[in-house]
Amino acid sequence: MPGRNAYSATNTTVAHDLVVAQKRKPTRNWEKSNPARRYLIPVEVRDEVAALAEALMENVDPLACVLFDYAETCHTRGTLKFKPRLNPKRRKHTLVWEEADTEPIQIQTRRHRSVKHTDTPFRSLKGQTAAYRLGADRHARLKAIADAYNLPLADVLSAFFRHSIQAFRDGKLKIRREPVVMQMQIQGWSE
Repeated sequence: MPGRNAYSATNTTVAHDLVVAQKRKPTRNWEKSNPARRYLIPVEVRDEVAALAEALMENVDPLACVLFDYAETCHTRGTLKFKPRLNPKRRKHTLVWEEADTEPIQIQTRRHRSVKHTDTPFRSLKGQTAAYRLGADRHARLKAIADAYNLPLADVLSAFFRHSIQAFRDGKLKIRREPVVMQMQIQGWSE
């Protein structure tokens, strides 16, 4: 079987036989299907997760998923237990009515007073929230655990992150990279 003649002037190169990858406009479909959800977690926990991601030279979202999965496994096994208690700062009440046969009560009318912006302390949540792409399945499991204990989502997620980070520091949790096989394509060539 004859091969290519390296000395022929009409010979085409091997590169002409290869399929060239087409340039595509990014559609951000993955980001649309995996939205980031914001959780009001303590700043210290958010910074610890970011610092660990930086130390491992990894993105925050995959690390958050690993920390969540480890803590959820510990919670399922029973090694991570929650002890919820009432928080007096989050007291809530409801108003009810009942019929009464009492004398009428005079209610004084309030005069409108001007409100200074410095009198009302406004607490900004800027910098206190963190967005993670945990995925819909993990978010649903987090919501189920939080509902079971009647706790806010952020409290459960913070406890999960704290538990996982402490396990990593204690040497109980090892985070390693696994190679992912990707297909290579030729984007272009030069002669």
